[in-house]
Amino acid sequence: MHPALKAYQAVAETSLSGREAEAACFMMMIDELSLAERHKDQASRFKALDRHQKLWSMIMKANIVDGGQSAADDRELIVSLADKAQRYGIQAILESDLTLQPLIDIAQNVLDGLLAQ
Repeated sequence: MHPALKAYQAVAETSLSGREAEAACFMMMIDELSLAERHKDQASRFKALDRHQKLWSMIMKANIVDGGQSAADDRELIVSLADKAQRYGIQAILESDLTLQPLIDIAQNVLDGLLAQ
């Protein structure tokens, strides 16, 4: 076997599946939002909210251009959830005293769903 193929197989065997990668993203988002909520530091809050918005934008885009890989009902649900999370995120950016707990709860619910399947 060619050494490059052997190296590729070694990396592929240890890489995350799509679901595992999604779960890892939500775990990191929960940690970052929770930290920002606890410490009330505006810089960390804005950084966490920026990443939150970017993650949900990517999720929304992936489900809009899905090409029929997921059931329409599932895609509609996740796009709706992404919209609600982003709207609240924008409100939290504009109102610095608004709690981040609803965003943490949404991310935790998605994470729970990812880990259950």
